[in-house]
Amino acid sequence: MSRVKYNCLIALALIIALSSFTNNNALRLQNDIIQKSNTLPSPLKAEVIGIQDGDTIELKFVFNGKKAGHRMGKPVRIRLLHVNCPERGKPYYKVAKQFTSDLCFRKTVTIKHSGDFDKYGRLLGEVVLPNGRILNKELVKKGLAVHFKKYSKSIEYANLEIQAKKQKVGIWSQPTSIFGVL
Repeated sequence: MSRVKYNCLIALALIIALSSFTNNNALRLQNDIIQKSNTLPSPLKAEVIGIQDGDTIELKFVFNGKKAGHRMGKPVRIRLLHVNCPERGKPYYKVAKQFTSDLCFRKTVTIKHSGDFDKYGRLLGEVVLPNGRILNKELVKKGLAVHFKKYSKSIEYANLEIQAKKQKVGIWSQPTSIFGVL
């Protein structure tokens, strides 16, 4: 008889544990609801839920407008304006990605943008961190991104790159031949 009672108690404990897990999971899913919209707020304020690389992040916000292209119905990805970080396999790729993650992952940021998207459906913008600093500029200052002159004529970003070169920080601390064109 005691063995039957013991098995019943174990079964009851498992049922309670599973029921508790399901309820906690439901609450967590409720808190992770992603805002969806057919219009794009300007500025856009949302939590960062993914870091693709040093200059591309993903937000907890779904834009269903036509400009989203093949990213329609998916969380908005932001391509940082004015900058270009090292690509996968290049020196400082991991450092730039980690730097971006450390500054904004799971934080609510503000995206300053003009509503322009690139050919991959990423919104082009500047990421304003919770402390008011701009992620794009911080990457250039630390030598973890270059001023992307092909798509940006910003004098401010050009000057930030010149300062990083002079200070020999990040990619500028290495011989130019090891990183080449970013």
